[in-house]
Amino acid sequence: MKMKVFVINLDQSVERYQHAVAQFAPYPDIVVERISAADGRVMSEAQLSQYYSLELNKKHYHKMLRPGEKGCYISHIWCWQQIVAQQLDFAIILEDDFILQCDLAALVDAIRQLQKPWHYLKLAMPNKQQPVLQREPMAHGFSLVHYQKMPVSTVAQAVSLAGAQLLLERMQPFYRPVDVQLQYSFDLGIQVMGVQPIPFRPELEFESLINPHQKQPVNRRLFYKSRLCFSWQNLWHNLRHYGLLAYLQAKK
Repeated sequence: MKMKVFVINLDQSVERYQHAVAQFAPYPDIVVERISAADGRVMSEAQLSQYYSLELNKKHYHKMLRPGEKGCYISHIWCWQQIVAQQLDFAIILEDDFILQCDLAALVDAIRQLQKPWHYLKLAMPNKQQPVLQREPMAHGFSLVHYQKMPVSTVAQAVSLAGAQLLLERMQPFYRPVDVQLQYSFDLGIQVMGVQPIPFRPELEFESLINPHQKQPVNRRLFYKSRLCFSWQNLWHNLRHYGLLAYLQAKK
């Protein structure tokens, strides 16, 4: 199977890229390609509007996206485009602030050996662990997991060719952060699962480039409405696909 590792990295973030690629030294047979990240702070409105909808953002999301969030989403779009353009069977897509905490060659082989079709595999978890509804064995001691609620963070994921095609078709124009949009996978017809033990984690010593301290006004009415709708949709999806017993027995 044909695969690559894509590392999303801003041109000026040389140290972060060096830290990232140093972790691949034990795996010379795995092809790593740098993807020059989109910098939402310097992109023109015309460039942004190729991917992002200001109108939908105002209508459907409780705050305006920050430039870093727009750039992050667009960078992932560029990775999906490369999967399709290069006709890769799958790619592991990494943001440059990751820590590898598994045998990468074993992980790649475990993904290669998956028999069931898949679109998107979450390979990292933020601080808040999510309960698991269903667990299926993979090679090399990994498990394919179905989360009760899809974790946020896009620091590490695997995307198949079929998944990249669906993501390009259904996840643009965008109006929410990419990790939030992926939580609505049940609406998009995209199967998002996870892998455990968790292969990557965020490198917390690097400062976020999405400007976490840049506060945006929050539309609280829209926030609570969206949260309630998502909770009901997610619950219904889980009950319909996994059943009440699996939902009640889900464990972190």
